[in-house]
Amino acid sequence: MKDNDARDWCVIHSKPKQEFCAEKNLKSLEIDVYLPVYLKKIKKNKIKIDRITPLFSGYLFARFNIYDLYQKVKYTKGVKNILGYNEYLWTIGNDKIQDIKNREDNGIVLLRKREELFRKGDRIVIDEGDFEGWEGIFQEELPDRERAIIMLTNVKFSSKLILPKKYLVIDR
Repeated sequence: MKDNDARDWCVIHSKPKQEFCAEKNLKSLEIDVYLPVYLKKIKKNKIKIDRITPLFSGYLFARFNIYDLYQKVKYTKGVKNILGYNEYLWTIGNDKIQDIKNREDNGIVLLRKREELFRKGDRIVIDEGDFEGWEGIFQEELPDRERAIIMLTNVKFSSKLILPKKYLVIDR
């Protein structure tokens, strides 16, 4: 098994909806654990409320000596697996974790505010749905004000796509 650089974080896959349980149990082993969370709006009794939710559903990060603690971490209550295969674990550099932490306010990751107003010609990225990661140019908003037409730019042919505006962010 490859030794984990002390600054890198292993990716821990939790059992379904047990991220907080895994975090608590790993911390009880005195392991450095990071579970980034954000406020998610959910409907409860027809009212929208904020609920603290893991930023990466089903995943958290931990730093530990893999020679001494691999088996304990892998079989900790709430942990499904440590990502990786054979002798190589998947790790995330501390700088990437620090980038997430820098977006926190009182332990809650602040998400990018979605643009309410797009202008024709804005470069956009689709960050939700089936076309996540695709890029385009904003063309126009549809009359329902919920959807928009974009011209895809990362395909070999010219194609327009109609998507919910909530899926779009400006590419900066």
